[in-house]
Amino acid sequence: MTLTVLTSVRYNFGPHRPPLIKMQLPLPAELIDHIFSFLRKDPLALKACSKAHPLCSRLAERHLYAHIVVDPGAPDVSNSILENLRLLNYPRTLQFISHFHTPMIMISIMSVIPRMVNLVSLTMNGLLDEECLSAFRNCIQQSSFQELHLVGVHNLPLSVLDDVKNIKQLTLSHYSPTDEEISNSSPSQLSLETFVLCCNYYRPSLHRWAMRWVTHLTSLELHLSPNLKSPELLAACSNSLTKLHLNMGYCM
Repeated sequence: MTLTVLTSVRYNFGPHRPPLIKMQLPLPAELIDHIFSFLRKDPLALKACSKAHPLCSRLAERHLYAHIVVDPGAPDVSNSILENLRLLNYPRTLQFISHFHTPMIMISIMSVIPRMVNLVSLTMNGLLDEECLSAFRNCIQQSSFQELHLVGVHNLPLSVLDDVKNIKQLTLSHYSPTDEEISNSSPSQLSLETFVLCCNYYRPSLHRWAMRWVTHLTSLELHLSPNLKSPELLAACSNSLTKLHLNMGYCM
């Protein structure tokens, strides 16, 4: 679909200037906004469209900042969010990558997550130092969160996840929890519906913790190495599952 946007034009014909010619957007703002929603995965196209008209710039913003990737190698998006707090209403998904040596960027973004009232999904990659862990504890209480994805995360106590009351989908991939005593009681509020576990080493504490959460699961996805078995985990949620995906040939 080709969208042509006409804007106000003034022609200069020397001393005899015709009046300002005002031309409106040929399409309703709601329709343009819907068209922009299909360009979320093409930020270059969205940026080009945003320059066509001031209204297009505002409409494109919501889609340009719907999916935020915090990458120290490409700090433009992070800086824009921190410099213009009006943009905090737009993010729907937030992903942290490659933050091993730049924890301050991560902490700065985490500090404003409570103001991202429409944020639905959070993805964390890599290590969490003590300061990052404290910021993480605070931000996961965001009431709008529905998905939490932890990939290669270390030094994060499993008990921290017990405090996440609103998560409906949890992904743990190459997650190495700290050694701690796992409570035998079930979490007070069970909202988890989908659990994805990717693991090629047996971690008893992780297994015991998962057993407390899976009772009401509707979807379970296991990616395990051939030498790992989880009959207890499968049995615990067998009465509620509507979707089961098993990959027993998983390896890093």
